[in-house]
Amino acid sequence: MVYADLPPLMYFVVWCQILVLPPYQNKGYGRCLVELLNNIAMSENVYDLTVEEPIDSLQHIRYCIDVPRLLACSSVQDAIQVAASHLIESNLSKRTHTAQLLPPLEVIEDVRKSLKINKKQFIQCWDILIYLALDPVDKYMENYRIFITDRVKTSVIGKDSGTQGKQVVDTPNELGDAFVMYKSLENEDGNVQVDEDQTKNQEQQLQQLVEERIKEIKSIAQKVSASCV
Repeated sequence: MVYADLPPLMYFVVWCQILVLPPYQNKGYGRCLVELLNNIAMSENVYDLTVEEPIDSLQHIRYCIDVPRLLACSSVQDAIQVAASHLIESNLSKRTHTAQLLPPLEVIEDVRKSLKINKKQFIQCWDILIYLALDPVDKYMENYRIFITDRVKTSVIGKDSGTQGKQVVDTPNELGDAFVMYKSLENEDGNVQVDEDQTKNQEQQLQQLVEERIKEIKSIAQKVSASCV
C-alpha cells in the first residue's frame, strides 16, 4: 500500500504478508484478510493496493471481491456499457485492428482513488465485467472470444502484437511452461522467415491460454452472479 496523504515525492510503501496456514485454508479467512486490507486502504487514503505476484487462489479471491465493488461504481458501469455495446453491435471477425476496449484513463484513475484498486487489477477485472454485461452472453460469445484473444496476445507479445517479425516461443522448464518473445532477422529482400510448424505451435499455445482465461472468467462470473442474487 502506498500512502497518498503526503506532499509530492514523499510517498512511502507499507508492505505486509498474507499467510493462511493449511489447517485454516478454504474456510474464508483469506477473503476476510483481503477485505480487511481493502478497508484499511480506503480508510487510510492510501494511493492504491497492490499484490505482488499473487498465487492463483489469492487472485481468485481478489476477483470475487473486486468485481462486485467495481459493479457498484457508477463511472465503471457507464464504461462497461460502452464496451459491451461495441461487442454486441460489431462483427470482430471482420475487424482490421485489435479489440482492446480498455476502460478510459479517467475511469481507471477514479477507481484507484475511490476503491484503491490499482490499474493492473482493474484491467484484469475488466474482462469479467464485460462478460457479465453481455446478455445473453452465448449470443455474443464469438466476439467476446476474439476480444479475449486480442487481450491475451497483447499481454504475451506486447502492444505491437501485429508487428512483423515478433514471435513467441515456448520454453518448458522444471517450473512449468514459459514464453519468450523475440524478433526475427530480415532477409536481404526485407522479408521475415517464419517456420510454419513453429507458427502453428504458437497459435495452439495462444488458443490454450485463451481457453484457460475464458474458463477462469466464467468461473468468477458465476460466483459473482450467485452472490448478487
